Amino acid sequence: MMQLFWPKNIEFEVAIEQLSSNKPNQPFDQEVVAFTQALSKRFLRIRELPEVVALGYWLRKANIKEMQTTFERDTSDRIVRSRGTVFHIAPSNVDTIFVYSWMLSLLAGNRNVIRISGKEQNGLNVLLQIIIDELGRNEFQKIAKQTIICTYGHEENTTAVLSATCQTRVIWGGDETISTIREIPLAPLANELAFPDRFSLAVLNSDVLAKAEEAQLDSLLEQFYNDVFWFDQMACSSPRLITWCGGNQQAINRFWSAFEQKIQQKQYKLMAATQVLKYTTSLILATESNVENLKNGTYFSRVKLSDVPVDVRERHCGGGLFYEYEVDKLEELADVLIDKDQTIAYFGFKRKELENLVEAISTRGIDRIVPIGKALDFNGVWDGQSFLTSFTREVVII
Repeated sequence: MMQLFWPKNIEFEVAIEQLSSNKPNQPFDQEVVAFTQALSKRFLRIRELPEVVALGYWLRKANIKEMQTTFERDTSDRIVRSRGTVFHIAPSNVDTIFVYSWMLSLLAGNRNVIRISGKEQNGLNVLLQIIIDELGRNEFQKIAKQTIICTYGHEENTTAVLSATCQTRVIWGGDETISTIREIPLAPLANELAFPDRFSLAVLNSDVLAKAEEAQLDSLLEQFYNDVFWFDQMACSSPRLITWCGGNQQAINRFWSAFEQKIQQKQYKLMAATQVLKYTTSLILATESNVENLKNGTYFSRVKLSDVPVDVRERHCGGGLFYEYEVDKLEELADVLIDKDQTIAYFGFKRKELENLVEAISTRGIDRIVPIGKALDFNGVWDGQSFLTSFTREVVII
């Protein structure tokens, strides 16, 4: 059943008609930039939801200005315009992600239709209320008329109508969701960005870790905790496989022991159902030939692997389940990387070592290599695709 969050008190068909009648904006329109700042200020106040604060920080004036400067520099001798209407299909596991793609589409000048998940999420409710409040303000009426926010079930007819009217479709979701939606045709001139299931990992240099002072270790664990537990390890960029390079077992034990204390300090609470799922998943994995060791703790489980096959990746359930794998040299990690692998969060390596790893990768895998603590940070390039490029088109005059 269709639920229309914005605009209010209007039929969906009328909302679509009105949206299409409004002219798109120029890239980095002043009203749009002001809108991003209004949202940023409000998001930064929601301290109880760190993922919303992170979104507010990303929308801060300095970051938007830097994006604008780069965009204008790269397109200074070209005529670049919006694509028209962008249809965003948001995922259910990360309630902030649709705002990132919506904001970039807005900055590119587009009208937007956002289908959010119908799944009940506290963070989503907070986000929605702030967004609806700001869309209702007089100074943002142009954006309000270019925006539809809705939710509906698996009605393919509605998705088909929206897909036929948009110039770009953005799908965030699992492989199955993307395959299903891709069967629904787009308008002939439309393009599509799809962000399917991905798998991410962290790699740590145990020899460097062994030399870390207590304050440095505590800072590392704070960052690691954020990467893992903000979305219960279910965000596509949250590390699920921990690769140890160097083989210093004393440093590895120190890391996990201190991490357990960090989780206690944070008073992290895992839902009982997730706890049971994590425990049973680890026990089932223990029967696999590539599992060398299993340690089930109160807050997390560690499964040591001799290989990382696709089916083991698929079984990961989140909630503090860590696969562990060891390599002597960083470049050896390339041997287990597959197309599905997205982000490597690292500690204790120099840029040249990371570049050598990239050169050694023979698959489609890995689009991001970031320091631990930055795994969930969003930017205008995701899964190897530039949003501002995909959300705009170039007009050639000869």
